[in-house]
Amino acid sequence: ENTTQARQRGRQALLNIITMMFIRPLLLGAAIALLAADVQAANPPVSSSSRSGPSCVVVNNVRKLTPPVFARSAAFARRGGDAPEEEVALPVPEVLHDVPENTELSAEEESKSNSPKSIALSTKHAIVAGCILACNAGYINGACLSGILSADNTKQAAAAVTGAWTNSALGMASGNTQQFTFNAKCIGSYCSGSLLASLLNPNPVPFDIDVNAVSPAFLIASLLVYASSSVAKKSEGTNKAYIYLAATACGIQNSVTSVLTSNMVRSAHFSGITSDIGTFLGQVLRGNNTNALKLKVFSLLGLSFWMGGYVSFSVTKAVASSGLLFSSALFLLVALALMIA
Repeated sequence: ENTTQARQRGRQALLNIITMMFIRPLLLGAAIALLAADVQAANPPVSSSSRSGPSCVVVNNVRKLTPPVFARSAAFARRGGDAPEEEVALPVPEVLHDVPENTELSAEEESKSNSPKSIALSTKHAIVAGCILACNAGYINGACLSGILSADNTKQAAAAVTGAWTNSALGMASGNTQQFTFNAKCIGSYCSGSLLASLLNPNPVPFDIDVNAVSPAFLIASLLVYASSSVAKKSEGTNKAYIYLAATACGIQNSVTSVLTSNMVRSAHFSGITSDIGTFLGQVLRGNNTNALKLKVFSLLGLSFWMGGYVSFSVTKAVASSGLLFSSALFLLVALALMIA
């Protein structure tokens, strides 16, 4: 009987590993692919026939630049139905501005030409990357919130600090300075991560990745999560610094993804996203599809975050603090990929 039970436990463990390593990622990848197809269908590329590039004429050794024209007429109503949209030529100002024929680059323009490398981020890629990072944030959050890593079963979120704000207030009100201090450190750690990301990239451009700013941010996040794993392992869960380090890394991730996508992808904090899902769902149910695409994106981000937390329980229970090394490796992989791209 003991041999049979051991075999059954072995088969069950193998099935859990296969499910965690292959089946769940495949399901998530299929969901991302379906959503990406919807995004591409909702944002078709502009055809070259509906866009004309800037024209240039030379008058008295001065170039006259005219702006590109993007013109499309509205549908004209007529008896028997609506006519299809037609492209029309709109009048263009004769001169937008004068540019001398032989003009040297100014110091500002020259500095821009020598600016750090940047990578254009499409909506599709932003959603896919956001889902991967949301899953990662859920994984880190689950490891810290499960209480498995703590010697005294402390359960504290690392990817969000909404509860920490209230708990710190309750600690102050009740005279429990230990509770106040612990939650205040969690809030400060998360905020410090966002502060650090902002210091590295003070002038972010939506959907444009400044490699020299974003890559170091993910590299620092990788080191923070690695340090979190080391602290939890060496102290055997008695040192709560592993939570502060993980919260700082999540603050970096959430800040980077938020500013680069104009808050379309918030990959670590899901209180606001949950509220938006309910809001947009109500709109869609009443026939307003303005935010239908956002509803799909936010729902997929929430699902990714949930899956990260689900997987973290089994991994943390099996390998304890070493499970955080997977998140550290992911941050490092992102940083290196940006450097190489």
